[in-house]
Amino acid sequence: MLTPKENNYLASLFNDEDKWGLAWADLSTGEFVSTTSTSEKLASAILRCSPKEILLPSVSVDAEAEDSELQRIDMPPDAAALLDTVLPDTCMKTFRPAKSFALQSTATTTGRQTRGGLIKALNPPEQAAVSAILDYVDFTHRGSSALIRAPLHVESSDHMIIDSSAWRGLELAKSLNGSKASSLLQTIDSTTTPGGSRLLAVASPLMNLKLLEDRLDAVSYFYGQEQLLQRTRKQLAEVFDMERNLQRLSIGVGTPKDLKNVACTIDEAKQLVELVQSHERVRHDRLPDLPGKDTVGLPELLNACCNGLTAIEQRREDITKAAEEIHAALKDDYASLNSKSGFVRAGYSSELDKWQTILRHDPKSPEKQELQAKYRELLGSTRLRVVFQAEKGYFLDLPHDENAKLLKTDSGRRELEKLTLFQSLKNSVRYRSEELRQLNRELTEAAVEVERVENDIFSSLRDRVLQVRDELQAMAHAISQIDVVCSHAQVALDRNFTRPLLDSSCELHIEDGRHAVVEAAHLRGSNSRGMRAFVPNSLHLAAAPVGSCWLLTGPNMGGKSTFLRQSAHLVVLAQMGSFVPAKFARVGLVDKLFCRVGSADDLAADKSTFMVEMQETSTVLTQATSRSLVLMDETRTLFATHFTALSDLVGDTCNGELRPYRMEVLEHQVDGQTKHLVFSHRLVEGLASQSYGINTAALAGCPPSVVARATELLGEITQSRNEIDDAQQRLQQAQCLLSSLSSTSAQLAAGESASSPIDPQQTLGELHEILNGKSKC
Repeated sequence: MLTPKENNYLASLFNDEDKWGLAWADLSTGEFVSTTSTSEKLASAILRCSPKEILLPSVSVDAEAEDSELQRIDMPPDAAALLDTVLPDTCMKTFRPAKSFALQSTATTTGRQTRGGLIKALNPPEQAAVSAILDYVDFTHRGSSALIRAPLHVESSDHMIIDSSAWRGLELAKSLNGSKASSLLQTIDSTTTPGGSRLLAVASPLMNLKLLEDRLDAVSYFYGQEQLLQRTRKQLAEVFDMERNLQRLSIGVGTPKDLKNVACTIDEAKQLVELVQSHERVRHDRLPDLPGKDTVGLPELLNACCNGLTAIEQRREDITKAAEEIHAALKDDYASLNSKSGFVRAGYSSELDKWQTILRHDPKSPEKQELQAKYRELLGSTRLRVVFQAEKGYFLDLPHDENAKLLKTDSGRRELEKLTLFQSLKNSVRYRSEELRQLNRELTEAAVEVERVENDIFSSLRDRVLQVRDELQAMAHAISQIDVVCSHAQVALDRNFTRPLLDSSCELHIEDGRHAVVEAAHLRGSNSRGMRAFVPNSLHLAAAPVGSCWLLTGPNMGGKSTFLRQSAHLVVLAQMGSFVPAKFARVGLVDKLFCRVGSADDLAADKSTFMVEMQETSTVLTQATSRSLVLMDETRTLFATHFTALSDLVGDTCNGELRPYRMEVLEHQVDGQTKHLVFSHRLVEGLASQSYGINTAALAGCPPSVVARATELLGEITQSRNEIDDAQQRLQQAQCLLSSLSSTSAQLAAGESASSPIDPQQTLGELHEILNGKSKC
């Protein structure tokens, strides 16, 4: 079922060696996009559009056959295997014959030479993907492909690449249970229009610094003028989903309600422009001091939106007149606009008014009362009625006893013979006269004429709207853009977000960053017992001596995974053009986002959890660049781990690139034993001394006997480990002493004087003490 706030994309995919042509279209809005991708970027490209259905080339003899064995994908085995890993489970695969992907199939279906030219300008895989969508739409919608916009080509390098593992683990659009609740998108969506909600996409963070600054300037404009923001959002709440209204009208399934929605949105757009342009000097305490930023005047993005709202100058009058004509023709009652007739105002069309006058059936009208009195007098029956029913028209209804009396008299029988009996019921009989049949014929004719005239009026109004469809689509897109900007500003004000500083460096510096989703949950439950305020943490990744890689240790429930996810969320939000939940944020543009958090096994693919982890790690190692952000949780650059032995890596060997941090844990001890833990969720420098796994198990409600036994075993293991460590240390000391003795012996054998003469008896004594643990080298 079509949902107002979600796109309903149909995608098409074509493979040519390492190049993939990908196209996607939303038939409910007319949007049409295409791109070319490589194998490593394909998952990110598909996730960006999240199609409901995807067209794939098939080698099947019968492409419409339902037998799955006949539906074999026409791609190399490695390409088909890659496809299985990147397509969402909810995406329906539709196999189409190879001819559907041929460019010539669009020759008779495009309907516009300009669109055909744009398709030919694409590279071959992209051409094939676009052609398949056009062919499929013609096949399923009887030639409606001409009503889709010309394909908009986008470069894969225009957007941050988010791999499928990061997409799932970060819960960007859906939580791990598949629902939208508790996802980042749901948390930051404060849009008021369906089009704005569809445009708000966490899957498409930008790489263009200029576009990002334009978006942030627009958000700042409303952020610094809260009263203007509220007035604009109130105005946005009055507009309709004109994008889909227009598309329904275009493909022939529109209703008068769609026309009315378009006209009302045109009216609201005029007021929206006046609001947005009524700017003041923007100053706000929470706006950072941005060098070279003019806080006076309308930001470039909003200025472009206002131009879109007022449409192209030469078509502005046509749009205004179309809206005025719709208002003049259609009733304001939305209930009538949903019906097939009765939606035109009285007085708009004299011809329609004439036919509708004939159709009015008031049984108490003087004309109907006179008609009934006439037949009562003719038949001599005071109980005869003239009745009208929609299916049967006008007829005479005579009770059985009255009918029997009339049949017994010659005059009554003669009068009844002039009538036509067409129905006999339990209590009455029904007749028609020639006069009533003529009246019914006139009513039928009037009904047909009313439908014809109303259809003509609807078609004329629809054609006027479709003549300016491109301008109205631009208007709808401008409204959606303003809605997204206002949504970002509203969330920033409500949640104390700040404007990020974006640049082309390879630095990520966040002060007092917060997890937007977790913080929102805390705010919703702020009145609940035991709910604490979210604890912010900072992050600074850069070249040495700052360190481009952090090693994060700490206990379960300490907040490591939350910190990893919030760092990624901050980057995604910043490159969406949104403010971020932090006191300060400087983000060097990130080209790829990798996140391995909480992997699980893939039994269907015969892969263990460890294999899945290693495959994800392999992807990072082979595809990450110096501008990529990598977040790794418990892998067997930002690492979170329980393996405190990794502290051996921290030091001179990493040239200052690796920095150790831990999640702070406060211990309450009694008689030297830890009785109570407090997870502060605060990030501090250093390495965690232990994982506190047993303490966490106790907090989770494990039986005391299990906790006690685990504590006992941990003590034994720790003691054994200490003994092993002590033995290894004594062995190293012995090796050290023997090495010195060997060196001295070699010098004496060579006839040289020893640099430090050794007494053999003293050496044996020292060796004995070392092996018995009484001395050190």
